[in-house]
Amino acid sequence: MAVFPLPVSIGLRAGILTGLVWLNLPARAAVENFVPPAGWRAAPELAAGFPAGALRALIHERPSGTAPARRVVAVLWDPGSPAVALRPVLAPAARTVSQLAAQETRRVFAALNGGYFGGNQSFSLVVAAGQVLSPNIRQLSRPLQGVNTNYFPTRAAWGLDAAGRPAAHWVYSVGTGSGVLTAYDEPSPNRLNAPPAPVPGAEFPASARPWPAAYAIGGSPMLVRDGVVRVTDAEELIEVNNSSRRPRSAIGHLASGLVVFVAAEGDQPGGPPGLTLVELAELLRDFGCLAAINLDGGGSTTLLTGGAPAVRPGDGAERPVVSALLLVDAAGSGPVQGPPMLRQEPWALRLAPGGAGWLQAGAEGGGLGYQWSRDGERIAGATTAALRVEAAAVGASARYAVTVSNARGLATSAAVPVTVGPGAPGELVNLSVRAAAGAGEDQLVAGLAVRGASVRLLARAVGPGLEPFGVPGVLTDPALELRAAGGALLAANDDWPVALTATAAAAGAFPLAPGSRDAGLVAAMEPGTFLLSCPLPATALPGEALLEVYALTSGVGALANLSTRARLAPRGVLTAGFVIRGEQALTILVRAVGPSLRVFGVGEAVAAPRLVLAGATGVLAENQGWASAPNAGALRDAAARVGAFPVSGMAADAALLVTLPPGAYTAALAPTGEGGGVGLIEVYEVR
Repeated sequence: MAVFPLPVSIGLRAGILTGLVWLNLPARAAVENFVPPAGWRAAPELAAGFPAGALRALIHERPSGTAPARRVVAVLWDPGSPAVALRPVLAPAARTVSQLAAQETRRVFAALNGGYFGGNQSFSLVVAAGQVLSPNIRQLSRPLQGVNTNYFPTRAAWGLDAAGRPAAHWVYSVGTGSGVLTAYDEPSPNRLNAPPAPVPGAEFPASARPWPAAYAIGGSPMLVRDGVVRVTDAEELIEVNNSSRRPRSAIGHLASGLVVFVAAEGDQPGGPPGLTLVELAELLRDFGCLAAINLDGGGSTTLLTGGAPAVRPGDGAERPVVSALLLVDAAGSGPVQGPPMLRQEPWALRLAPGGAGWLQAGAEGGGLGYQWSRDGERIAGATTAALRVEAAAVGASARYAVTVSNARGLATSAAVPVTVGPGAPGELVNLSVRAAAGAGEDQLVAGLAVRGASVRLLARAVGPGLEPFGVPGVLTDPALELRAAGGALLAANDDWPVALTATAAAAGAFPLAPGSRDAGLVAAMEPGTFLLSCPLPATALPGEALLEVYALTSGVGALANLSTRARLAPRGVLTAGFVIRGEQALTILVRAVGPSLRVFGVGEAVAAPRLVLAGATGVLAENQGWASAPNAGALRDAAARVGAFPVSGMAADAALLVTLPPGAYTAALAPTGEGGGVGLIEVYEVR
């Protein structure tokens, strides 16, 4: 059966990014049910005006005369509450936290100082609504054998992704603006008086992966990670009186998803001296933190509750800072998220023995969490929207389902079977692309690849043949050229050859009228890459056209890739279609590239493409920003394996890595917002 890439209803929604986030994290213990650890007590005197169920103040005290005295205040926040929103702020010039809170138009329930700075310049990460307002410091100069030497440290950062999942990682400096951080599970192994480690990147330190933080704050050093004290001041090259007792501030999260702001009072004559970094880390671990980072302490330490300082300033008065975290009244600032709603449920798969595939789901709602099950049993660690399934042996089968939850409810998919058995492997048999075809730089050109062995192909360029499907503004007289990757012309046609009518019908292509001004040709292709184009004279009017190719033979040779670049008008759509034949599922990589085209000299690229994959039952998956995909690491590896050019983790290109049963599918690239530009859509088989 042929695939005809009919227009896909993208359903783009307009919106405005703000510095606010409403989050509904799943399976979270409510703040009022939190049992304070030994040495802590509830502090209602610090919680005036706190919305019930959203915020809670606690205090840890050792009175003067007890060695050493302590006074530590914590504000516990439930991001699942629609009453309170998080707002990271970066000031153009140093201001006290009280001044930053006073400038906020909404009521501020609590505020905490941010990361490091000098003068009016931030040296630590600040991310709000997916925008990097301030990067971490890029390099430091330290003496090495009497010579000032540049070091490139990773620094601790804490944040939330767009789904509301909290995390703490080591990160390196990135530019400002729209971008995705690279996160590391270990810090770069720098040490004073030792040669500097290499500049961090995609390969170093190990375990690098994209971290699409929507809201984040940087500091240094890491204090707690995976529930264990992990103070990495040496690796992060941070000297903040680490072993002295000083005022301290920190942010972290519990395994339940609750977030905690912490400030330790210090430098008080006759009162609490403060905490060392290790003491602060141990306190946070005992509080129940899964991860936590140190912020700019000392005289910068400030925690406001109800508009008043909850800890006495170490300098006697608030110190001006350049960044802060505010917890503000969310009323009237955005929609209250409801319970999750499954938009795309997982589908059944048949895998080859020893093979593997991906199950996926999509849902609407705030702060979504995922939990996959196999035959009704929870799968440990299977907590993202995508699940990799390994096919062990012939006859092995199981039924998989996913439960999506947030603080307001849950939704569970139907259980779908994944079976393992012999059969014809899945392979691409038909590839097509529909877009506006013009002259010169706007010529419609598709690249395709053949693998394995020689394949006999039918190629068509359809313009007038689209009119019966209600497509407006079609190209009236398309021509068709097939060229080798180097440009040599292999075959060409202008006007549909009637002799190919039976061949097209046998391939499953929709019929073209006898004498049609569409074009077509048949060619035997050896393994390699080729170009299929629809050339127009300079004086010809542009129009909508369909380029398609069908494999007429089956066996060891097959189609492996289709890609095309086209210029999209505002609200335009670039659509690719493909058909999988066989008895087993096939893993497919689909990419919608815009920003990364700029490295190839494309100045008018689509700024933020959205990718939507649809099948016979409707939309199956979608993505905007490939690094936010639940299997982004595997997606990046698959792109390298099939030979796709790399895209930056900071780029807003879109991509999907999916395993699909035999059938017909459509992938659509659409710009977000009102803009257009040049976009590239690619389809690869992944083996």
